Amino acid sequence: MSNKVGFTIGGTYSNGVLVKLDGKSHEEIEIGHSLIVKGTQRTYLMITNDIIADSDETASVVNMSRKPMFAKEMIADTLLSSKINCIPIASSATQEVEDARTIPDYLSECYLPTPEEAWTFYGACNMEDRYPLGTIKPLDFKVPIDVDTLIQNSFGIFGKSGTGKSVLGNLIAAYIVLYSNRIKNSQLVSIPSVLLIFDMHSEYGLKLKTPTQQVLAPGVAETFPEEFRVYCVDPELVDEIDKEFRRGVLASELKIQKKNIEVEDVVVLSELLNISGIGALNLYAVKNRLEELDKTWFDALLNFDNFDYKVLKSKFDMQVITSLRAFSRRLEPFKHFSQITDENDTCQELINDLKENRNVVVTFGRYGDSEILYMFVVNYISRRLREEYVSKGITEGTKNRIVIFVEEAHKFLNPEVRGSSPLGLIARELRKRGIVLCVIDQTPSQIDENVLGMVWNFFIGATSIDRDVEVSTRTLKLPKLFKPLVTSLRRQEFLTYGSAIRFPAVVKVMEYSSQMGELRRIYESKYKPDFKEYSKSLTKALDSD
Repeated sequence: MSNKVGFTIGGTYSNGVLVKLDGKSHEEIEIGHSLIVKGTQRTYLMITNDIIADSDETASVVNMSRKPMFAKEMIADTLLSSKINCIPIASSATQEVEDARTIPDYLSECYLPTPEEAWTFYGACNMEDRYPLGTIKPLDFKVPIDVDTLIQNSFGIFGKSGTGKSVLGNLIAAYIVLYSNRIKNSQLVSIPSVLLIFDMHSEYGLKLKTPTQQVLAPGVAETFPEEFRVYCVDPELVDEIDKEFRRGVLASELKIQKKNIEVEDVVVLSELLNISGIGALNLYAVKNRLEELDKTWFDALLNFDNFDYKVLKSKFDMQVITSLRAFSRRLEPFKHFSQITDENDTCQELINDLKENRNVVVTFGRYGDSEILYMFVVNYISRRLREEYVSKGITEGTKNRIVIFVEEAHKFLNPEVRGSSPLGLIARELRKRGIVLCVIDQTPSQIDENVLGMVWNFFIGATSIDRDVEVSTRTLKLPKLFKPLVTSLRRQEFLTYGSAIRFPAVVKVMEYSSQMGELRRIYESKYKPDFKEYSKSLTKALDSD
């Protein structure tokens, strides 16, 4: 079958190149298809963003003709016109490959790409630092992603529910695990990377599921249990993980000790809890006096209505008492969270795991839909992590890089809270200390623009909201031309671009189960620790914690 699609008949750089189809029906070409155009001086990589069949009057005349059907078809081939509009992506001449800065000449022939031509523009996978992200349409060519480049800066995975964000996130996390093991087992100058994954629906710590809760495949922690410590917000998950992960993962309940909770851990939830600005200021002002009432200021606030009015009156004026009572009622859900205790706090263990190059998943299980608990836990851990790293001088050096995966990222990075949110402060302050974010969200338009400005790589699934399309594509060279692509993407198809991929591409993400199986085989052949030594290291880690 011929690879020829047609020939160029015009267009503009800003609005796209028009290709008249020749020998192919427009039903054979889809939005998102990659194409090659051979100009007079350069070869161009393009992506289709529109299908045009605009010979409507001619089609009506041909249809009304009294000629036999075979004659109509002959006339139609001559008179009817189908075109496609293409985005100029890149161009090559001899050994030079660069972003497209012009468009091909008239009547330049357009083809479906061969694997060799796709390789010219995107390069090849090597399973060491360039891993297969997915295939471009209509080829089975695997587009590589440079993991070392990816983790130098924050990156984002966006798209509406059901687009496959968790599948892509688990795959990228697995690539980071393998790449970090390569760094640790080689003489390369790069520092190893470690993952901190806030896992709302237990799809990284346990199994990926369909929207109807059917199990698809193991998540990254279950695929590489030797590499992960899993902290369970839902204590029932500890036994489940012990049964599922038969290769030795460490699973623990997540516990937060009340005495370690700071005022800012609660105040940062003011919008969610409907706490006024005056109420927050009052809390800062009276924290020390609250500590005189109970074991901790947090206990005192939770139990505020239980104290004798005369005792309260001796410490606070009436306006403050009213404010604190209102504050206490807002915190009613915290009275039922068993994760918040008097006895112990596993957060320091978690931070020590990260410092010792152990990947961490904080999985929420049945608490994944509790917005208050999810936000509180993420903010609390992020605040403790930030304090740990800010306290170190930048000249101390960075022993490893931390990549934080956070779902529903806009809750922590929207313009209203970004300045006070620990994750927002980490994004702004700690990149040079080796901490970057994987921002996962359905609504990127709700994320603060300053945070999005720090995102160097984008993975964009389907979305139909104009503002989300605009925000997620604005750093592309021709953003308006990509809107039809984003709105037409299927499940597990992503428009991806940034520093870690040579040129923008529409990819169908690798088939998850088989790819994770292949990555596991590579891990076992190259990096899997000796079982006896591994058991010793786990015991030592537990003892030290």
